[in-house]
Amino acid sequence: MKLIVLLIIMVVFVFDTTISVLNYRNRKALMPESVEDIYDPEKYQTWLKYNMANFKFGMITSVISTLLLLLFLSFNFFGWLEGAVNDLTASLTLQTLLFMFVFYVITLLINLPLKYYQIFKIEATFGFNKMTPKLFWIDTLKGFILTIVLGGGLIALLHFIFRQFEDNMLWFMLFSYISLAIILVLIYFLQKYFMRWFNKIEPMADSPLKSEIDALGAKLGFEVKKIFVLDASKRSTKLNAYFSGLGKQKEVVLFDTLIEKMSSEEILAVLAHELGHATHKDTTKGLFRTLLLLLVYVGLLTFILLTPSLFTAFGLTGVHFGFTIILMMVLLEPVEIPISIYMNYASRKAEFQADGFAAKNTSKDAMVSALKKLTIENFANLTPHPLYVFIHYSHPPISQRIESILAEN
Repeated sequence: MKLIVLLIIMVVFVFDTTISVLNYRNRKALMPESVEDIYDPEKYQTWLKYNMANFKFGMITSVISTLLLLLFLSFNFFGWLEGAVNDLTASLTLQTLLFMFVFYVITLLINLPLKYYQIFKIEATFGFNKMTPKLFWIDTLKGFILTIVLGGGLIALLHFIFRQFEDNMLWFMLFSYISLAIILVLIYFLQKYFMRWFNKIEPMADSPLKSEIDALGAKLGFEVKKIFVLDASKRSTKLNAYFSGLGKQKEVVLFDTLIEKMSSEEILAVLAHELGHATHKDTTKGLFRTLLLLLVYVGLLTFILLTPSLFTAFGLTGVHFGFTIILMMVLLEPVEIPISIYMNYASRKAEFQADGFAAKNTSKDAMVSALKKLTIENFANLTPHPLYVFIHYSHPPISQRIESILAEN
């Protein structure tokens, strides 16, 4: 069993590395005609350097995380951790939570220097970073608290269900799925409150732009009071906007950097794109797809719990709920490849539809111009490898989006 798990990790690593290398080597491919004018020669050279820096950083972080996981599993670190934690308390729930807490802290301590380097070296070098070290540590602390409270609570809940139904795993599957589904729906309704713990998000102030947005909202039948501005500029210069929520909790959020760097026509086009997602109920569709995906997660979780040899092979005394979560994350990686292909395909399709909606209700020129500006300001890849797009891209490449808009009647 140990050899099979280790082999899965190595195969997934080789697969991901191969796809990433293909994508990196494609950076100098012939640009589609629709995006030839986006980067001037100087900007293009800077983009190449940015692409190279991120590729190298991604390879280093991937090697580090994979190597450490292989070492932990090969030398039965989790078996040792089980014994160390079990000596501290007799409570099975506390044993599980302490086990996961130690593993989380270890991974956090490994990833923190890497994340710090990415923000304050790579992003800062290319002019994107606006975050201060103080804000970085505040964000880290907030993320730590959220993970402990929400992640710990979720693990405790699943462990409780397991203890109640460990002799009838069909009931465990049923109650676990129902619990996770309820939590997922709640997250969709409440995600805006989590965002507000990290960012200041306020209704757009009255202005000529707000008046134009009011008119567009009235035209499309959307409550313009649900359009907000996020203070993204205190962290990065990059532009973005997003649509979130369900029912009366729906809202569109525009980054303040986007409002600062785009014309009114371009902002209206971006807004119309987000309203297109609302009109097509893309968030609701995404929720249902994720609810179906939960069946895979719960099924794999149950399979691991029913396979004691998976635990003893790595030095544990028997079935351990905390280690089950870790093993599930490992074994999910190959399973998620075909799943992500489908999920990303559905997402790309939704993006094309939202682009078309925006072009129809504002103008093609404004939508194309907005996409080009987003590309320039975010240093988007103009020549991603088709296989990388097929597997990893939730949004179509910029050239395909522009070509699709221009082809609209």
